[in-house]
Amino acid sequence: MEDLFAALTADLAAWVEACTGAPVAPEAFRLPREEGQLSLGTFVRGGAAEAARKLNGALCPQVREVRARNGWLLFFLSDAWFDGLITWARGLDTRPAGSYLENRMAMLARKGDGPCPEAEPVRRALWQAYLAYRRGAWRAADERLCLIMTHGLPGAERIALENRCGGVAAAIFKLKGVKL
Repeated sequence: MEDLFAALTADLAAWVEACTGAPVAPEAFRLPREEGQLSLGTFVRGGAAEAARKLNGALCPQVREVRARNGWLLFFLSDAWFDGLITWARGLDTRPAGSYLENRMAMLARKGDGPCPEAEPVRRALWQAYLAYRRGAWRAADERLCLIMTHGLPGAERIALENRCGGVAAAIFKLKGVKL
């Protein structure tokens, strides 16, 4: 299966160069220091604000917004990218290990397939699950983000959000699984 992160950073590097004329190596992209942050970053020499303005004027399918901060370009991923992550993760050849997290995600996955809800905690959980899968190790903080992704809402709102999290839960279930 293709390396999703490598494909994403290669596409972003090509897009940055096409829009700004400044070459960026795919391996120059970094994850932010804050856990769960929904962005990728790359340092650019001078003119980060101008580059962000140009990129926001011609957004690519994987990005919903670009911000400049201290010489860095921060790329915030789009609805389409998160929906693609769900599809990609569901295609993984893994078996669940049977932990509380896998059982909860399996239960939520039964609520049906669907796109990634536009809820920051849900997207943060999916992103962190992907990063944990990529690094090959899950930490307690990664699991906690997944377990509490709907807890910030009161009763009926929480249930409504959980009813839309089937695709996300199925993806997290696969990302947490044990490779065959």
